[in-house]
Amino acid sequence: MKPQAIVTLDEKDKYYLADVTEYNNVRYFIANKLDEQEELTEESCIFEEIKDGNDFYLDKVTDPEIGKYLATVFVANVLEEIDEM
Repeated sequence: MKPQAIVTLDEKDKYYLADVTEYNNVRYFIANKLDEQEELTEESCIFEEIKDGNDFYLDKVTDPEIGKYLATVFVANVLEEIDEM
């Protein structure tokens, strides 16, 4: 999976993968939920990428400590991009 992609979870909910980072050899994505018209909503979450053979899946991060750490990484990435503008 790559950032700037749209994925469908559970055959209904669509998310825009905004950014990716790696932590402890695991890839994580921050994603925004999309509405029926595929417009961004205010709802966002962090997903862990799970590899199963040749298939990839996304699981919501539920560990609050990992979630907090990854949130700071993603915020730092956005601030870095803004500085480079």
